[in-house]
Amino acid sequence: MVDIGVAAGIGLLVGGFSLMMVWGLVWVVVGAIGAIRRTCGWMIVLSSLSATVIASACAGGILWAATPSRVGSGGFAAGLAATAGLLGVTALWRLEDGRRIGPAFLEGSRLLRNHLWGIHREEGGCGHCHEQH
Repeated sequence: MVDIGVAAGIGLLVGGFSLMMVWGLVWVVVGAIGAIRRTCGWMIVLSSLSATVIASACAGGILWAATPSRVGSGGFAAGLAATAGLLGVTALWRLEDGRRIGPAFLEGSRLLRNHLWGIHREEGGCGHCHEQH
């Protein structure tokens, strides 16, 4: 029973680091497009790339250290599935202003992407263009 729990914990960690890796890759691409368009700096790309590399190294290190019997077990698969389940449940929680976390997160990601790509300046409707920094 303990072995199943350890395998599930390994699956949960690997799933979380894999999610971080994929999200980092998304922002590497978004940042690279912005840097090529000269609407953001290369630091966005470098920070996203470093997050991707660190998450990949952590997931790879865990998989390397784990025994093959644990990685191939049902407990490991349950841990991976639990990562997706936890993400889905968390997306349904509400923020202090009453909005759900998932849609608010996606909207914030869209606004950040538009900001990095300079789209907000072209559309003129982001609501923050008038602010001076």
